[in-house]
Amino acid sequence: MSARFEVLKDEARLYRVQLRSAEGVVVAIAQGLQSLDAVKHVIASVRESAAMGLVVDLTQPI
Repeated sequence: MSARFEVLKDEARLYRVQLRSAEGVVVAIAQGLQSLDAVKHVIASVRESAAMGLVVDLTQPI
């Protein structure tokens, strides 16, 4: 199984998007989205950011 985006509604009837890894671990959550268009925008943004994002090693002392 590959990673997947899950769309849910919370108690306030707002949309929430979870990104779940292939192992079933939730690795990202976006909450409080008003519409399915907002959900689509978040998913597109995460996909683009993941593909183009830099890796920054913060484990090294300054």
